[in-house]
Amino acid sequence: MRYEGDPEPIVGLQIKLKSPFTGDQSTATASVLADGRIQLDLYDFSDEAQSSMGNDVAWYWRIDAAHKPRLIELLEERTGAPIPDDQALLDGLAKNFEHVHAIREWLKEKSIPYEEIFDSWA
Repeated sequence: MRYEGDPEPIVGLQIKLKSPFTGDQSTATASVLADGRIQLDLYDFSDEAQSSMGNDVAWYWRIDAAHKPRLIELLEERTGAPIPDDQALLDGLAKNFEHVHAIREWLKEKSIPYEEIFDSWA
């Protein structure tokens, strides 16, 4: 869990993902953090977020580095292609899932643990 005052994680590699929301008022990315964790994020800066939450919001899903080998193994099974490095991992996520929520659901289905963070003041 991230608390107020905690430093932002340092992002190494990053790739854009599709958002589950229509329009251009949200963004989604997948990143490899400097400490080896994988992070998925979704920012919603739509009028709906403003009216229902009072401001922009964000969701983060972080997969610990210890689970990365299993994530790679399962992604290789899904894609039928080798995942030799972090860039290939990010590319595989971006190319093989409809949007960031589809990745999150796949993680649940495959029992890959992740930390979920909601930021109501993004």
